[in-house]
Amino acid sequence: MFKFEKEQTVHDFNGTKIGGQPGEYPRVLGASIFYNKHETVIDDEKGIIDKDRAEALWNRCQELSDQTGVKHFIQIISESGEAFENYFSWFDSIDSKTAFLMDSSEPKALAHACKYVTEVGLADRAIYNSINGSILPESIEALKNSDVNAAIVLAFNPGDPTVKGREAVLAEGGVAGQEKSMLAIAEECGITRPILDTAATPLGLGSGGSFREILACKAIHGLPTGGAYHNMTVSWTWLKRWRGTKKNPSVLAKQYEGKELLLEQMGHHHFGGMDGIRQAAWSAPDIGCNIMAATLGADLIMYGPIENCEAASTAIAFTDIVLAEAAKELGVDVATEDHPFFKLI
Repeated sequence: MFKFEKEQTVHDFNGTKIGGQPGEYPRVLGASIFYNKHETVIDDEKGIIDKDRAEALWNRCQELSDQTGVKHFIQIISESGEAFENYFSWFDSIDSKTAFLMDSSEPKALAHACKYVTEVGLADRAIYNSINGSILPESIEALKNSDVNAAIVLAFNPGDPTVKGREAVLAEGGVAGQEKSMLAIAEECGITRPILDTAATPLGLGSGGSFREILACKAIHGLPTGGAYHNMTVSWTWLKRWRGTKKNPSVLAKQYEGKELLLEQMGHHHFGGMDGIRQAAWSAPDIGCNIMAATLGADLIMYGPIENCEAASTAIAFTDIVLAEAAKELGVDVATEDHPFFKLI
């Protein structure tokens, strides 16, 4: 465990603090909702959803946050401006406090989202996701002309996944298709609460740099840092084959064929028999990558589908307690009573 010499910035989102020294504040979790083929979505163009189902999911996240002290942001995903409006309106109707990420691969939809949250007074809770090397001039203008002052700033360099390459796109510019650095663009757009994203890249394509960049971001810039590290498991072809899908049988399950005694014994320790064994094999790295990131100092853990809230909450609560204990020896005090260290032990 360690303490950064660089003074660490802490952002405040309506009482949810993010940033600081490892162990000072709990990590913040990011839960994705309304993603592609999500069961809560009825019409992804108009933003028609199963409100009761979506609210039940978010309420569970809040219950877990209340019990563990590990706070949540919600990551709202859409490719449609109209859908964004309805999603934001729904969320504000059930939660008038928590910050939300505006996430889209469609620039026009994200630009529309910036305009909408400004018009309806939600901009102070909105986090633009993300300022990256592919951001368009129109997107920069839309963000600049809005009241949004928080954004994910992505350290993704397609030509160089090393820490040096990631820092070049983040702080130097002249790479990834942009003359300016991502931090310079963020400043130009009026972003006063940037959260650095170390850009989780697949295994074999710079995954180590994704984790090492956490240390660099905190040590060099002193800003809240994090990422969507679960994308490493989602993109791991071997693991997907190991677990299997509806279309492709599990390689792991096939290795149990004809081994009834082994399956019976393993079934005593994995709920659901073979399904439980397959899920455990997937969940271990899916959650483990987030524990690795948090231990290295990541402040924001975007763990993917909101349905993963149970595992993410307990795993990060454990990590936060360890970080808090280690921080004490380094002269860092826990800065809030609403912390897993005080709630769970």
